[in-house]
Amino acid sequence: MAAEGDTTIVSAHQQRDLTWYGSYKDWAVFPDANHSYHQILLEYTMGCASGGCSDWDYTTIVDLLIPTGQNDSTISRIDTISTNPLQIDTIWNVFPIKERIELCKVITPYGGALSSDWTRDFYFDVSDYYPLLQDSVEIDVRYQGWSSGFSASLNFIMIEGKPVRDVYQVENLYRGGFTYIDSAQFETNHMPARALNPHPQATQFYLRAAPSGHGFVNDANCAEFCEKDYYVYIDGQQVASQAMWRDDCGLNDLWPQAGTWLYDRANWCPGDRVNQHLHDLSAYVPNADSIDVDIEAYTYTRPAGESPASYNMSVQLFHLGDFNNKLDVAISDIIKPSAEDEHARFNPICDEALIEVENRGADPIQSLRISYGLKGNTQWRTFNWTGNISSLQKEFIALPMDSLKDWTSLKSDLEFMVQIERVNGGLSDSVDFNNRRSTPIALPEQYPNKLRFELRTNGRGSESWWKLEDAWGQVLYSGDNLASNTTYRDTFDLDPGCYHLLIGDRDKDGLSFFGNNDGSGRILMRNVGGNFFYKNYNPNFGTELSDYFTVGYSIGLQEEAALSSPLSVYPNPSNGLVYLSWESATPETLQLHLRDAQSRLVWSYQDQIQAGGELELHLPKGLSGLYFLEVESPSHGKVVEQIILK
Repeated sequence: MAAEGDTTIVSAHQQRDLTWYGSYKDWAVFPDANHSYHQILLEYTMGCASGGCSDWDYTTIVDLLIPTGQNDSTISRIDTISTNPLQIDTIWNVFPIKERIELCKVITPYGGALSSDWTRDFYFDVSDYYPLLQDSVEIDVRYQGWSSGFSASLNFIMIEGKPVRDVYQVENLYRGGFTYIDSAQFETNHMPARALNPHPQATQFYLRAAPSGHGFVNDANCAEFCEKDYYVYIDGQQVASQAMWRDDCGLNDLWPQAGTWLYDRANWCPGDRVNQHLHDLSAYVPNADSIDVDIEAYTYTRPAGESPASYNMSVQLFHLGDFNNKLDVAISDIIKPSAEDEHARFNPICDEALIEVENRGADPIQSLRISYGLKGNTQWRTFNWTGNISSLQKEFIALPMDSLKDWTSLKSDLEFMVQIERVNGGLSDSVDFNNRRSTPIALPEQYPNKLRFELRTNGRGSESWWKLEDAWGQVLYSGDNLASNTTYRDTFDLDPGCYHLLIGDRDKDGLSFFGNNDGSGRILMRNVGGNFFYKNYNPNFGTELSDYFTVGYSIGLQEEAALSSPLSVYPNPSNGLVYLSWESATPETLQLHLRDAQSRLVWSYQDQIQAGGELELHLPKGLSGLYFLEVESPSHGKVVEQIILK
């Protein structure tokens, strides 16, 4: 009964404990071959095992087990029927030979300090494995860990519709964990050249490689901590190359971890995915005889008795047809704002949305008209983008959200929504349902004003820097070229608005990390006067720490009011006649300022109010929309209330 754009979810390995090195198999029951899918996503939820998480970073691999049509056997029992003459009856175990097709690799975190209910979601596009995801399929999650443990849950999110390209064959070129002694040994024994036999119906081909390097007992710190490339050759001609390296482990969305989580590694980081690299080989494969993937040659000295370095290799060749649509652009991800685990490092936000769009058609994408906003907000923005996105390429697009009215909603469950309204000047493209996307979001905290910021550097002060930006990216306060073991203090006097505090370390090891001799620093924020506020930031942040916050208001729901505020305003919405109620123990003078959504001053007033008293305010005529009434007093400092005028 599913229609185009509808989603079917197929599950396997629901919270399956991975407690010891080995295979953990389960069956998934997919729809049959009569169904067609525009996209299939694998949601891999990693969690702690029922006995808690392991301390160590281990490899987990999700494989499909596909029957080859051939059988193998082992001896089950040998019976002696007669000794003179000798007659032996052999009983065999016969079993089908299955080929392993890797879907993804994910490395476990240093998890000893994680709570027992910890989970993290990872998403992989497995659309081009569609010919293998039909009927009943055995799936194996391999856990290469020597202690318990973690858990795995797999959900295949299958979105009905015409595929981007028809897939005719998925071919393993190289698969397995291979020891590296030297280049010649590795090439000869593990990754020799392979013959090319293109599928007769295929017109497009691409190679998918997911290598990861492990082991570092040698003098070169290879393969885990040395940056090497791999090269793709067709008939002896180099046609592609790729660094097997992750240089962003210090920006891991799961931070901090107990171990060396922030060290860059050979295409992986603890608690994160192994990157998959795609290479378009359509121009080379059809008339070629051989394909070869080589790892950059290097030598090292292996200490006696130690295990050699190794590479966990998965290299596959996909045989496909032409694009099924000429014009098809999709919103493939919402990076900001987002509550997804994979975007946790720089969320929640209050200044700028960031989306990823993908060209899934044959024609280039040159212009887009995008509308976006919070669900329940009647004042969505539009953004006109121009550029060039070729087939299968992706583009990040930033969408301004620097006004408070961008963040108001009439819904209790906050949700960011975005849709593409025009493509290349036309009203639509060939696939409509992938032009819209939404995500639940969290909101940044509201901080008081004034704020005192304090940063104490560690023994490598020159590595540290910080800055405070407003919603438009303007730097208001900053620090750099800092002295070691020194405390720096700044006072932030901020207008109502959205702010972004960034603190960075050039060596990518934060202000406190056990694996160096830099010592420890600290970062904290507290209020100056008013109700008590204190925030102590974790100095073990790796490359960069990000904190968005608001001052003067709490974004989100229009009816939301600050807790324990002495100020109330009614009626709200109002036609301009407003009553201000003020809770105070003694009479005092109030300074009043009315600002619009862009923080521009539109009205000021001063008056004396009695303890627990009330003022009648006549606001300027002709005002309409969302405004902020700032009230300054000797007892409470600055307090802000949202007002809607009509």
